[in-house]
Amino acid sequence: MATLNSLLHTLRQLLKIQMDQLAILSKLVPAELPVKEEEVWLHTEEVMEIFKKSRKTIYNWRKTGQLRFKINGGTCYYLKADIYSSVEECDRVGGNLR
Repeated sequence: MATLNSLLHTLRQLLKIQMDQLAILSKLVPAELPVKEEEVWLHTEEVMEIFKKSRKTIYNWRKTGQLRFKINGGTCYYLKADIYSSVEECDRVGGNLR
């Protein structure tokens, strides 16, 4: 039991050190970092709404290379700047992507 208490005490000390370091680091980073418009990423649902298309259509566009994307944690994200340039292209060619 003494070993367990000793271990818990050590873990609490390590946690306190980590929390102190995090507090110091958080003061060094600005609270609101500016995000450039070209760095904004959209979820599939947002892209579906923009194009007024189904999830399957967005998936097909993604698979055929018509939409660039990245996957993070199992979720697909699309670069907002790419999406809006694709919307403009759709408008030019009559409603179909590429």
